[in-house]
Amino acid sequence: MCEEVVADKLAARQRAQRLEQGLCPEHGSTPGRSGVCPDCELQQATGGGRAPLPAPREPEGLPRGSCGECGCRIFLTGRALEDGLCKLCREEAATLAAPLPAVPDSPAGPLTCPGTDGVSCGRLALPTRSVCARHLVQELALTDAGAS
Repeated sequence: MCEEVVADKLAARQRAQRLEQGLCPEHGSTPGRSGVCPDCELQQATGGGRAPLPAPREPEGLPRGSCGECGCRIFLTGRALEDGLCKLCREEAATLAAPLPAVPDSPAGPLTCPGTDGVSCGRLALPTRSVCARHLVQELALTDAGAS
C-alpha cells in the first residue's frame, strides 16, 4: 500500500513538472503542431484515447480515519470509534481532565509553640515542627547532650 502511495505521488510530481516545462503530462514528449504529443495522437487515432483512471481503492482490513486532535491516521476500532482520538491524544485528554491532587491542609499540629514544661511561649511554630525556632534549638541541644 505504501509503495503505491509513493508511486502515485511521484507520478503526480512528474506530471506537474512536465506541465511546467510545456511537455505532455502523460508521456513527457514535446507536443506537435496540433498541440498534442505524437503518442497521444496515436492513441486518439487508434481509438484508444486516454486510459481511464483506475477507481480509488479502499484499503483492506479495518476502517481508517484521522485523529480528531492531531490528525494522524488511525484504525477506527475500540475506543477510537467512541472518541475519534489516537491513543496518545486520548491519554493526554484523560490527564488534562483528571482532577488535580488536593492541596494538603496545614499540618495538624498546633499553630503556636507549646513551649517547654507545659508553659506556652506564644510564638508561631515552625511549618515542619510543632515548636518555634528557639525551642527547636533547645530540643536539639538536649538530644545532643544526651547522646554524648
